[in-house]
Amino acid sequence: MSFQLETAYIGLESPDPARIGAYLTDVIGLMPAEPLADGSLAWRVDGKAHRVFARQGARADAICTGFEARDERAFDRICTSLRGAGATLTEGDAATLRARRVRALVRCDTPWRVPLEVVLGLEQARTPFASAAFPNGFVTQGQGFGHFVFAVNDKADYEAARHLALQGLGMGLSDWLRMPLGPGAEMHVSFLHCNPRHHSLAIALVPAPELPQRLHHVNFEVSQVVDVGTAFERALRSGTRITNTMGQHANDRMVSFYSASPDGWQVEIGATGKVVHEDWTGAQEYDRISEWGHQPPQVLGELLGVAAA
Repeated sequence: MSFQLETAYIGLESPDPARIGAYLTDVIGLMPAEPLADGSLAWRVDGKAHRVFARQGARADAICTGFEARDERAFDRICTSLRGAGATLTEGDAATLRARRVRALVRCDTPWRVPLEVVLGLEQARTPFASAAFPNGFVTQGQGFGHFVFAVNDKADYEAARHLALQGLGMGLSDWLRMPLGPGAEMHVSFLHCNPRHHSLAIALVPAPELPQRLHHVNFEVSQVVDVGTAFERALRSGTRITNTMGQHANDRMVSFYSASPDGWQVEIGATGKVVHEDWTGAQEYDRISEWGHQPPQVLGELLGVAAA
């Protein structure tokens, strides 16, 4: 495969976008961006006009994800391959292009129930990026801002999601997880890349009758572990709910932690993520999420209690 895409942005709907904004700026460390033309609040992680935006609404979940094509030829090729994979594409109108701050956009539905947008020419911001929380910035060059993980609870949707990503978007399979959860229950996750980042998209098949949200988490990658540690301490001081403490993933080797947004979806801040290449052949199955750490706080508390005893 050839690298043709970067993660462009994620769009959210929230009952309280201002509360989401306080979490993203004060706890996560993003930079506020100019609001979108439709009034949505927005945030930056680099020189692009925005990477995250949130509109007012009852749905506490993602409403779209954007992937940016590297050039016009890549944009046209991806549109052709999406149609070949069975996707029905809708072109963005002038109002949508202004709101997203892009030159071109096509949209299609997805098996994970969050529309996919492929865009061309995401605008640069008018001012330099600066974050007091991350003076070294985020890792975005040639990769985009991080990754998204979405959940499905139906095997057919999981296979259809893999088909759309692999055949439609032209992604590569980095590796996959098959982890037993109990008698007769397993979780499956496919990790998919479209640039040097180990995965820009992951799809999880979870054995649950209902899914309150499709978005599990958004990742923002920083350049060094010390930035992860200071972000972890900042989250602790703020009283933000930590969902997984510091740890290192088995597959992408990222050292990270997870915290919960006010709407329930999570944010992972991490560093040292594995880099893949265009002729990647390292795909393999894993049976565990992490080599160490990433414990829920209550589990860590129990372990520390045992040690103290």
